[in-house]
Amino acid sequence: MVNNMLKKNIFAGNSARASFVNRIYEELRLKLDFVSHVDILCAYYHREKSYYDLHTYCSDKAYIQLKKAFSEVKNALEKAIPGCIIDNGKTGKGKAFKYIGSSDDPLAEERQAVEQKSLEDYVAFCKASAGILPMCWFSAYFENSQLLLDINRETEDGTGFIRSSLEQILTNIDMLPIFYKAITDKKVLRFEYQRFGQEPFTLTFHPQFLKEYNGRWFVFGDAERLRAYEYDVEKRERFNAYNVPLDRIVSDVSMVDDVEYIPAEKGFYQKFFKDIIGVTHEKDAKLEKVVIRTKTEYQHGLLLTKPLHHSQEETLPFGEHEHGSYGEFTLTIEPNRELRGKILAYGQYLEVMEPVSLREQIKDSIKVQIMQYNNKLNW
Repeated sequence: MVNNMLKKNIFAGNSARASFVNRIYEELRLKLDFVSHVDILCAYYHREKSYYDLHTYCSDKAYIQLKKAFSEVKNALEKAIPGCIIDNGKTGKGKAFKYIGSSDDPLAEERQAVEQKSLEDYVAFCKASAGILPMCWFSAYFENSQLLLDINRETEDGTGFIRSSLEQILTNIDMLPIFYKAITDKKVLRFEYQRFGQEPFTLTFHPQFLKEYNGRWFVFGDAERLRAYEYDVEKRERFNAYNVPLDRIVSDVSMVDDVEYIPAEKGFYQKFFKDIIGVTHEKDAKLEKVVIRTKTEYQHGLLLTKPLHHSQEETLPFGEHEHGSYGEFTLTIEPNRELRGKILAYGQYLEVMEPVSLREQIKDSIKVQIMQYNNKLNW
């Protein structure tokens, strides 16, 4: 029934037309005022209406799809409630339409059919993604369900067709749903935490954000005990957030009811991760322009399609230049160990040109590696 409805459903699809259909329908039924082609284009592109004082709206590259979508929405509404669409009698850019029907959502059934199909597609993707997402996620939320039984059977049969290069067989990865639930429910947790090479201690933690980096899961949040560590004090003036690798937890996790939860400020973690790679803000690190030179055309093309950071810009296309064949990229970033690790992983194919401090750090790391490989093997 749902699939048959989707074949003629104006809301179905991921095209610009379908996007316009949904936007037009929402504007007509919620605005309860006249809506024009220009209104929809301005909303679609996030433009001021004055933009079309200088530009012809019907020459816009999306106009054909918009015009088709407008016609489809009007026809569907008229079919549902005859006479529910009126126009303002104008022509050209000023022409607009208004919904005057009695129902506040006359095409609800069609929209729900699309949402149901989208949900079914998403569940199917989740099922196939057992090779990417940790199995503990599925076990926590689909326990004793047919979905989980199907996933386990397909895993055993080897019939899955999505797989990550990182196997999610990690210490304490089964705690992911626990921390996710605590974040959504705003609950404080308590557990034993052990830094590498140190004794474990009890940590009362306010989980706020989960992040995976390089195959390792971290939970970020607030914790009084961690604030006491001297080396944390200075850098926490900028970001009052602490990260706990899940694999450093050495006990069961319990809920704390007598401590008030400390939430993160809205948008805090977007700012926290904006200028770094990975999860680390290093002491005294600041935002800098990092210039990286590529040594082969292949490597240059690889960085074009797989940037090191969202701020990356190609500042010199690969080609023949004064000092040989190379290209350059510039990143506006806060250097940290994750950035240095990324650069070193590319070996001789990348060279840091600026800043000098980062260039020296990379050079020192390479010197240590050379010394290690120059030493005789002592087997």
